[in-house]
Amino acid sequence: MHGRGRRVHAGFVLLCGPLIAACTLGATWRYAAVTAANLVPVVVLAAQLWRRACPSRAGWVLMLTGTGVLAVHNVQNQLALVGTGRPATTQAAAATLALGYALLLGGGAVATAAFAGRDRGGLLDAAVIGLAVASLVWAFVLQPAHLRRGSSPATVAYEMSLVLLVTALAGVTVRLAIVAREVRTVTLYLLLAIAAATLADVAFTFTEDPATHLATWWASALCVVALVAFGAALVLPSATAVAFPERSPVRLTRWRLAFLGGALAANPVLAVVARVLGRAPDLALFSTGTLVMVPLVVLRIELLARRNAEAEQRLRHLAAHDELTGLANRRSIVEHLDGLLARVADGTSPGAVVLYLDLDDFKLVNDTHGHSVGDRLLRVVAARLHGFGQAGDLVARLGGDEFVVVLEGEPGTGVAAAAAVEGTLDVPVTIGTIVASSRASVGVATVGQGIRVASEALLAQADASMYRVKRSRVRPADAPPAPRRVTATASASS
Repeated sequence: MHGRGRRVHAGFVLLCGPLIAACTLGATWRYAAVTAANLVPVVVLAAQLWRRACPSRAGWVLMLTGTGVLAVHNVQNQLALVGTGRPATTQAAAATLALGYALLLGGGAVATAAFAGRDRGGLLDAAVIGLAVASLVWAFVLQPAHLRRGSSPATVAYEMSLVLLVTALAGVTVRLAIVAREVRTVTLYLLLAIAAATLADVAFTFTEDPATHLATWWASALCVVALVAFGAALVLPSATAVAFPERSPVRLTRWRLAFLGGALAANPVLAVVARVLGRAPDLALFSTGTLVMVPLVVLRIELLARRNAEAEQRLRHLAAHDELTGLANRRSIVEHLDGLLARVADGTSPGAVVLYLDLDDFKLVNDTHGHSVGDRLLRVVAARLHGFGQAGDLVARLGGDEFVVVLEGEPGTGVAAAAAVEGTLDVPVTIGTIVASSRASVGVATVGQGIRVASEALLAQADASMYRVKRSRVRPADAPPAPRRVTATASASS
């Protein structure tokens, strides 16, 4: 554990201890402790913005504004407590509480937008799980308690909305902890803040005195823990890494689809269970939960289907292209050549030219500098050949250091095309400190209009022509020139 992390943990304990103790001393001390705890995230957010240590300035400004509004709410409670002996119950007080939470959630969403873009599917899964868990907790624990207490419809609606929202947010935070291990300590503090804030709200609801509107001391203590934990999460060095985690691939599987279907059926099943138990179904939960859950599940299925389609497209691309260079592969060149030769045979095309290339000194490059340099050389050669010719012509890598260029045109253009390719590859390639030859032996095979020939036969002719050129270049007394090093460092060039 790094020194700063240990200091944050120690500071969390040292701040929470006295403030929680103050909550036991009476209502005035209780609200003063919550106000003091509220200053922790305010100060941390302001300091991070001042130091420009946050990657998403807009998100952190929104969170700072939200915590500031919550501080105003707590000050309202303290002033009302001094004047009337009970906390503020005005519409203005309720508005500052709702606005503060809304700004915090909005700021958090903006601050983690980069993460959401990389892991939208995982976040949706986590939110759906959270909503399903929230529905169970509400149906079997909280809603019956509200009925026994005789809570007003407005209070029930507020509590249910809060439980659904916060539990979904907790699921998203758990997902963040799983995917972005480098910020796991941050997410644990966030989970503590979310759990404490939720329990505090439930405690205020169930322990509030109708006459004084004062709740149990430990409800305020939970608020202290939530606020200080939020500040601790923000001050940790890894907090800014939340915006840049790695993307975690999610595959479309039968289990995942079954999970989504089960989550979608959660609220209807709860309504049926309520009927079986002789209770009236919770229409608010059924309608609200379903209205939230259905769009999330539909969006999740759409994302999974899109990812599946992208995977199929990548497989189709790999089936027709060379993985290293991105050029067409042997299968594609044969299919292309078959179509061209069919047009040549029926007279709708003037002819075809096949250039068969083999790099002259590629084995020496591999043996001297390794396959990584050889692969970079092949990519440079592919880049030089890419786009050679006109629209409708094709360049392919057959494998190893062999390439094929298929051109549509008069057979007489073959010699000039081979010379042009040789000229393109005659310039040495600089890879780091290594200067390597990309020179190639080029064989030519042509077919004229009205002549029928098989693609494999034409490729074989071009291959034989290439070997004749290569043999003519061999110097029995001399070894091929070795790749040489240069003192200046440069990137691969083409």
